[in-house]
Amino acid sequence: MEYSFTINNRAFKAIKNRNKRIEIRATKVGKGHFDYSILKPNEYIKFTSFDHEQVRCKIIKVNWYKSIEKLLTIEGTQYTLSSTNNYNEGVKSIKSIDGYKEAIMKNGVYAIHIECVE
Repeated sequence: MEYSFTINNRAFKAIKNRNKRIEIRATKVGKGHFDYSILKPNEYIKFTSFDHEQVRCKIIKVNWYKSIEKLLTIEGTQYTLSSTNNYNEGVKSIKSIDGYKEAIMKNGVYAIHIECVE
């Protein structure tokens, strides 16, 4: 199975350059939002940047966490964040994504380990 997700340009470039190897996603509250719990190893994600560039990645594994704090404590910041390596700034940044604070409180958060294949 292959999924398609849009991603900001900074994160896209970090994935494309293989600096970001873990994509953080939370299933937003309400109908019509993608449920990231269905992602499985050996499936694929096509990321499209805001500039319409694309990269295809293989899912290596998917880890679920109750909170972004737990995710960053276990997974670290080096391969998960594209804007900073600072833990506190990372927590603040992720919680500032539209709908993520509520989504994480209700559904937890996923660390999707990926490997670029194109």
